[in-house]
Amino acid sequence: MTTEEAVTTAFKRLFRVRLQLGMHDPPTHVQYNYLQNTTVVRSPEHMALARAAAQKSITLYRNEADTLPLSADDIKKIAIIGPSAVNGLVLLGNNMVTPDEPVPSILDAVQDALGVNPNNYTARCSTVEEDVDYCSGPCPAVPSASLENCCWNCGMNPNCMHYTWLNYTCALVSSDSGRHTVKGAKSARCLDHYQHKVLWAGGCSDPACSKTDGFAEAVTIANASDVILLVLGLDQKLESEGHDRETIELPGHQEDLFSTLRTAYPHTSIVVVLVHGGTLALGKIATEADAILDAWYPGLEGGGAVADVLFGKYNPAGRAAVTSYLRTSDLPAMGDTNLYPNNGSKGITYRYFTGDVQYPFGHGLSYTDFEYSELTSQAGQQACAGFNISVKVANVGGRNGDEVVQVYVKYKNASSPVPNIRLVDFKRVFLARGCAVNLSFNISPRTYATIPVSHGDAAEDDIYEDRRYIEKGL
Repeated sequence: MTTEEAVTTAFKRLFRVRLQLGMHDPPTHVQYNYLQNTTVVRSPEHMALARAAAQKSITLYRNEADTLPLSADDIKKIAIIGPSAVNGLVLLGNNMVTPDEPVPSILDAVQDALGVNPNNYTARCSTVEEDVDYCSGPCPAVPSASLENCCWNCGMNPNCMHYTWLNYTCALVSSDSGRHTVKGAKSARCLDHYQHKVLWAGGCSDPACSKTDGFAEAVTIANASDVILLVLGLDQKLESEGHDRETIELPGHQEDLFSTLRTAYPHTSIVVVLVHGGTLALGKIATEADAILDAWYPGLEGGGAVADVLFGKYNPAGRAAVTSYLRTSDLPAMGDTNLYPNNGSKGITYRYFTGDVQYPFGHGLSYTDFEYSELTSQAGQQACAGFNISVKVANVGGRNGDEVVQVYVKYKNASSPVPNIRLVDFKRVFLARGCAVNLSFNISPRTYATIPVSHGDAAEDDIYEDRRYIEKGL
């Protein structure tokens, strides 16, 4: 139970910040409302920082036969599949305000990386039919700010012959056979198409992927492609604050979409890009995709950061911030939030899980190779003095890159329940190819001490007492 004093303190802190932000003042009196979008909020410095943050967070899980990075010069045709590939807003994740300007999508960024400038393409479409909708069922669709933009989107899709624009959404259809009357809908036919190096199809109408109607189109555009870029994952409708998922498997038929493409093109490289917040169980994708990049929700410059990693402009060094489990049943029981084994709980997170995992906590690959040597450990004279670790890390590969050096501890012969393994320190260091660095870590006893938990009436209180044991055997 909390106290009135604690509630009062929290209330004061909250409203102090609200007052400082001007949330209780007239809008015209708040200085933040006068910040210029292009000179402050979206200034070059801010955009560069957003790009760097996204680059550093992207994690490479799998890279068979060095599928990545892709060579822009060698690609004649690339198929990009997935509804999230064309949706810039999905990259922003949750608790965000819709920006005043469009957010570049992964598709936009890949086109830029390949020197394809669809903005020079002017779509030509037939006379518009008012209050007519050509889409009679689930149809591939993209957000569209205007009727002209909808025409352009249809022209960019080689399988789109007709389109319907309604409620700022552009439905892309192959024929007008599904015509029916809908108030406010505007429909027309595309008269010419952009000559594509980059092709896109949704495969699914949205990340929920409840139907397979779009699979055939995805297979068609992937024909004769040098590589297939498949964007999978979640969005704000599937996971958000107050809206949890019941399972960690990919939603709907997303895994089936991958299997369909893998079966149709067994010899074409499939690169999977994940866009999401919560952990995902990938099923067969984890072992059958040629490469897997985890972009998480990368933010405003996330599309560009993904393209930077795909084409080798940036060498990925992100690390898995959570454990990727194989299946939902591997998770602890709903409501079990005991960090330490207690009252029947086995403990949670990578520290206590003993089963097989898809990707362990801290996992992440690079486009270059690193070599560790000269590992030394020096313990203090007293148990509570901590100890020092030093190691030499060398970049022995062919590319510059970051390496994330992680230090874990295991506990031996502890008298109370302890983690199987625990991260106690890490350092991220940039190394040019052929270079090496000596790193030192001072490991505080606080990070590897065990916390005794009694099993009597005071069990819950013991967890929060600042009382730790350091025992021989580390």
